[in-house]
Amino acid sequence: MRKTGDEPFEFRGKDTGLRLRDFWSWGFSDLLDNTLRGSYAEFIVAAALGIDLSEARVNWEPWDLTFCDNVRVEVKSCSYLQAWEQKRPSAIQFSIRPAIRWSATAGWVGEQRRQSDVYVFCLFAEKDTEKADPMRLDSWVFYVLPTRALDEHCGEQKSISLNSLLKLGPELVDFGELRAAVLRCVPCHEVKQDDDAGASDGACERT
Repeated sequence: MRKTGDEPFEFRGKDTGLRLRDFWSWGFSDLLDNTLRGSYAEFIVAAALGIDLSEARVNWEPWDLTFCDNVRVEVKSCSYLQAWEQKRPSAIQFSIRPAIRWSATAGWVGEQRRQSDVYVFCLFAEKDTEKADPMRLDSWVFYVLPTRALDEHCGEQKSISLNSLLKLGPELVDFGELRAAVLRCVPCHEVKQDDDAGASDGACERT
């Protein structure tokens, strides 16, 4: 269930005055923290794709986002800057590790492989600590690549550097261009058109 942040903390049946948003603000304000960046990048990508954000994020699926009902999107993120003091910008290395699918009823099932149709590699590209603000979406760049390209060229490889990724020819886009780029990565027959909801707003149309 998605929460609003207004939910109270109670002790012995009484409102303590604390709200869930107090915890969020205390624990999750530093968006440069690499333990938060993954879920934050997923949120950005979901927003760019027009995915419904009214439901809470699901953590246990073998891919990160589902777009147009049946397009499976894997989101990976990196940043030159970290939350700690640095002598130099970080080297960019994305995880591309194959995984085994897990379900609540059957546990781990199937073969170890990359489970998505598309990878979106998100890079927070700002290198100036004084200007760094992950909420400034102009500072992000996105590399979109069909999963089959990773399977063909990287095999069981677990990670990939930015230079190696660029050799695979991903589409480089900004936040506003991301949705169209993901659609271009997916064969037409894999994109499910919604005759009712999608026909009027082009939710899953290619551009």
